[in-house]
Amino acid sequence: MSDIMYPVSFGKLMNHIMTEYTLHNRIYNVKKIHRTEHDKALTLFGKKLENPVGPAAGPNTQLAQNIVASYVGGARCIDLKTVQIMYGEELGIPRPCINSVDEAYNVEWSSEYSPAQAADEYIKAWFAIKLIAKEYNLGDPNGFLFIMSVGYNLAGIKSESVDTFIETMRHGSKAPIWNECKQWALDNVDKFQHVDVAFINSISDEMSDAITLSTMHGCPADEIEAICTYLMKEKGLNLYLKCNPTLLGPKKVRDLLDNAGFDYIKFDDHQFDVDLKFDAAVPMLERLIAIGEEKQVVFGVKLTNTFPVAIHNAELPGKEMYMSGKSLLPLTVGVAELLSSHFGERLPISYSGGAVKQNIKSIFECGIWPVTVCTILLQGEGYDTFKGLADEVESTDYEAALKVNKDRIAKLVADIADNKLFKKSEAMKKKYADRPNFPDARSNDYRCRVVCGACVRVCPNRTNEILHLGEQKLIIHIDESCNECGNCACHCVEPCQPYKDRLTYFHNSEAIKDSTNDGFYVDGNNCGYRFKGAEGVCAIDALPEELKGVVQAFIKEHAYYIA
Repeated sequence: MSDIMYPVSFGKLMNHIMTEYTLHNRIYNVKKIHRTEHDKALTLFGKKLENPVGPAAGPNTQLAQNIVASYVGGARCIDLKTVQIMYGEELGIPRPCINSVDEAYNVEWSSEYSPAQAADEYIKAWFAIKLIAKEYNLGDPNGFLFIMSVGYNLAGIKSESVDTFIETMRHGSKAPIWNECKQWALDNVDKFQHVDVAFINSISDEMSDAITLSTMHGCPADEIEAICTYLMKEKGLNLYLKCNPTLLGPKKVRDLLDNAGFDYIKFDDHQFDVDLKFDAAVPMLERLIAIGEEKQVVFGVKLTNTFPVAIHNAELPGKEMYMSGKSLLPLTVGVAELLSSHFGERLPISYSGGAVKQNIKSIFECGIWPVTVCTILLQGEGYDTFKGLADEVESTDYEAALKVNKDRIAKLVADIADNKLFKKSEAMKKKYADRPNFPDARSNDYRCRVVCGACVRVCPNRTNEILHLGEQKLIIHIDESCNECGNCACHCVEPCQPYKDRLTYFHNSEAIKDSTNDGFYVDGNNCGYRFKGAEGVCAIDALPEELKGVVQAFIKEHAYYIA
């Protein structure tokens, strides 16, 4: 167990993708692979978009493999995780940092990588998606978009590190990793059936010319406007400004949460005093719309940011957490109604706040898109959820959803307010009350009583695997990409903490030394291990018998982690 994520090389990423697909007909455990089988398309920022669905900037868009998994599932509009001048240990993120049992809460708020490291992850993902879209006929290799996300103040955004990130995302070939990806593809072109040298050379390095701006809760209006003005006027970027639910005012927010069954969620009215108010937002947005028209770039809003609420049941460490998912839905559509009633179709709206299969089509039909999701990817089927979302949206008449429709938004708000599906049921309230704390149970056995696979599906970083040992199944934890977010523990039915309690595969000897987990690493024919109080390094055949079977099965079934 370690909260440090180790980036994988592009070669290892591609070997994993191609080997897993060949062996198991899946990619990063995404089994419901989505192939675009229509000729409809949207145009955004002058680029083609096969559908307007994707992951929100968050835990599902921090690593290259997460982004690839999203695309494979059906996502075509990727909101990359927010970068800023602070990263890593500076952020002071407590662990665990995510609790998504029903509505979701988190205490993490930015990329744990430096801007340069984040750019490397996004370049690897971009190149990999281009290759697999062509090789596996998943869709048009030019039919998806990346949207950057930066924060959180003007000084930070103008800093050398963030500015270099922005320019690198505009032209990926500025970073050395671009040539590494391209050279790997050229050197391994014989591994592909549908990718040739001409296609590899044709891959554009123009990765993104659009940004979602995140500002901290309480950021002054003049600072927000200054950042937006800078990004559009001086950087020439398309821009979505992420707005806060606090635009609604405290009484409206309280009423909406209570009506949806979230009366137990507590928040501080002080947040509404320091956040941007609607009366100040309207003239500011008018000025920014004018700048967008002047510079011929898209200016719109992203609805909405998360909402800070009190930690009162030890859901996560600390005193305050950020709310998202089902409880954010009525607030987000409420802000959409508020803004659209004033601006109509003049203000494009991008969406993230409780979209699910049962409402995503209605949201899109309001002219609100792209529609990104996070909470539902941390629950249930995980990335396999994208298939249903993509199918829903792709069944819609794209032409009818091109512009914001305030009348449809008003109807959507009323429908959501009256629909029991989008409310916290009494049964779920009771479940919440009976299990208020973040699960702290620990298992004294590396084997699950029942291998349900929930921890495999809901992990944003793809750090758990099912291993078959004859009739027996085990969960193997993959240390390399785990940041101890704790989401797997939330959904463990045992309960346990899979990232601490399950046998762990380590990528090298240093990683196992940095952990207290039982587990192993493989070095050729040798294996280093810690298992039931014993540890050492020996030939695989000389391992304790019980562990030897696990290691041999892992090498056979999941060789792509070792190669």
